[in-house]
Amino acid sequence: MTQPNDPRKVAVIVELIDHASRIAGARDRGDLVQRLARAKERISDPQIRVVIAGQLKQGKSQLLNSLLNVPVARVGDDESTVLATVVSYGEQPSARLVVARPDGAEPELISIAPSDLTKDLRRAPEAGGREVLRVEVTAPSPLLKGGLAFIDTPGVGGHGQPHLSATLGLLPDADAVLMVSDTSQEFTEPEMTFIRQAVEICPVATIVATKTDLYPRWRDIVGTNIAHLQRAGISTPVTPVSSVLRSHAIATNDKELNEESNFPAIVKFLSDRVLSRENDRIRDQVVAEIHSAAEHLLMAVNSELSAFNDPGERQRLTADLERRKEEAQEALQHTALWQQVLGDGINDLTADVDHDLRYRFRNITAHAEKVIDSGDPALHWAEIGAEVEDAVATAVGDNFVWAYQRAEALAAEVARTFTEAGLEAVQLPQIDARDMGAGFGEMNSLAKLEAKPIKAGHKVITGMRGSYGGVLMFGMLTSFAGLGMFNPLSVGAGLLLGRKAYKEDMENRMLRVRGEAKTNLRKFIDDVAFVVGKESRDRLKGIQRQLRDHYREIANQTTRSLNESLQATLSAAKVEESERNTRVKELEHQQNILTQVVQHAQNLAREAPLSSTG
Repeated sequence: MTQPNDPRKVAVIVELIDHASRIAGARDRGDLVQRLARAKERISDPQIRVVIAGQLKQGKSQLLNSLLNVPVARVGDDESTVLATVVSYGEQPSARLVVARPDGAEPELISIAPSDLTKDLRRAPEAGGREVLRVEVTAPSPLLKGGLAFIDTPGVGGHGQPHLSATLGLLPDADAVLMVSDTSQEFTEPEMTFIRQAVEICPVATIVATKTDLYPRWRDIVGTNIAHLQRAGISTPVTPVSSVLRSHAIATNDKELNEESNFPAIVKFLSDRVLSRENDRIRDQVVAEIHSAAEHLLMAVNSELSAFNDPGERQRLTADLERRKEEAQEALQHTALWQQVLGDGINDLTADVDHDLRYRFRNITAHAEKVIDSGDPALHWAEIGAEVEDAVATAVGDNFVWAYQRAEALAAEVARTFTEAGLEAVQLPQIDARDMGAGFGEMNSLAKLEAKPIKAGHKVITGMRGSYGGVLMFGMLTSFAGLGMFNPLSVGAGLLLGRKAYKEDMENRMLRVRGEAKTNLRKFIDDVAFVVGKESRDRLKGIQRQLRDHYREIANQTTRSLNESLQATLSAAKVEESERNTRVKELEHQQNILTQVVQHAQNLAREAPLSSTG
C-alpha cells in the first residue's frame, strides 16, 4: 500500500518491479532482470536534486548556509564557490573531494575535514595535484532529511562566463533550480539569458532575490524584474529573501524575524513543487521500463498458454510469431529504418548545430566590428573584450540548450520508427546532458590590443613635421615678392599643412588600431569556434552511440522475446497430458500477475504524483 508520505508511489513501483523480476528470472530472461534491477535502483534513489545557480557574488552560498543553518558552503568577498558542491543528508557532518583519475577511470573519493570547506579546494593537497571535479558534503539538517540534495554551483558571470556551460549541463538531471540574483540592480542581459536557458531545460524553478536587508528599494527592483520576465514570456516566480535575517532569526529563535526573511516561502516552494516531484522524469521512465518488460514477458506467456488452450490456433500463432521475429531481426540490420533515421538525424543535427554556432558567432563579430569602427578601440578595449566574451559564452549556452532539445526530439523520432514497425512499449532513452558538450573548458581571453594612446609630444612633432614643409615652400615663394622667409602667408600655410598632416596621421593610426582590434577579435572567435565545434561534434557522436546502443538493445530484447514465445508455442505440443494441467496453471498465474503489472503501470503513467502534504 502507498503511504501518505510516498507521493511517487515508490513502494507500489518497487512491488511491480519485484513481481516482474521474479517471472523474468523464472523464464531465464536475465536481460530483463538486469533492466528491472537498474530501474529499481533509480526509483529507490531518495535524492531530489536542487541546483543553486546565478551570477557571481549574488549570495548563493550564503543562501544555502542560511537555508540549512549549517556552514556547508564557502562565503567571502572573492569568488567563493569555485567547485560544484553537492550537499545531502548525513547524521554526522562530513566532506570529501571527488578527484579525477587518469585514463578516464572512475573518480576517487578523498575524505577531508568539514572545516576545510572554507578553503579553495581546487588545489587541495589531498588531491595530489589531480583535478578536483566536485565536493560532496553531508549535514544533519532537517531540510535534507526528506531527500533533498542541494548543488551549489560556481557563478556563471565573469569574463567569458567560464562556468556557464558546466552549470547548464547539471540542469537536465535536476529536479528543480533556485536561480539567485541580488536586489542591488535589475536583471542584466546575461542574467535574463541564463534564466531563459535554465527554465527551458528545468522548468521547476524559482528566482530568489537576495540581500533585501541591504537595499531599501528592493521592492522596486523586484517589481521591475517581474516586468522583465513577463515581457520575455517567462512565468517563473520571484521570491525576495534576506539570508542575514534568516541566520539571525534562527540564532535568536525569532519566528517573526524568520517570516520577515521570507525563507518560509522557499521552504514552501521546496515542499509543494519539489518534494512532490512535480516534474518526475525518473519516475516516468521507470514506469515505462516496467511496462515494457512486462509486455515482453506477457507475450511469451500468452503464446504458450494459447498453444495449450487452443491447439488448432497453434499454426496461425506460429506463423505470426515467425513473421514478427523476422521484422525484429531486420531491425538489427545496419540498413534498418531506425538506423537510417538515426544516422541521417545525427548528420543533420551536427550540421545544424555547427551552422547555428557559426551564425551566432558571425553576428557577434559583425556587432563587435561596428563597435570598433564607431570609436577608438584602444580606449575601450577592456569593455569591448568583456562584452564579446560574455556574448560568446551566451551563444555557446544557447547552442547547447538547442542541441539538447534537438537530441531529445531525435530520440522520439527514432522511437516512432519502432512503433510504426509494430514493436510496442519502446522506452525513450535518457539523454545525458553531460555527454552533450556541457563541460567546455575555460576559453582564452581576447588578446590585448598593442596600440597605445598617442602622447602630446608625438602630436606636436607630427604637426611640426607637416608644417615645416609648408612654411619652407610658401616662404620661398613669397620671398620673390620681397617678403621674408617667415611671414603671415608662410606661417598660415604651415599651420594648415601641419593640421592636415596631423589629421592624416591620426586617421592612419586609427585604421591600424581598428585593423589590429578586428584581427584579435576574429582570431578569438575562430579559436572558440574551433574548440567548441570539435567538442560539440565529439559529444554528438557520443549521443549517437548512446541512442544506437539503446535501440539496438530494444531490438535484441524484442527478438529474444519473440523467439521465446515461438519456442514456447512449439514446446507446448510436446508436453505430456500429465504435465499440461500443471503448466497451464503456472502460466495462468504468471499471466494474471503480468496483466496486473501492465495495468498498474498504465495507471501510474496516466496519473500525476500526489502533492506532498508535509
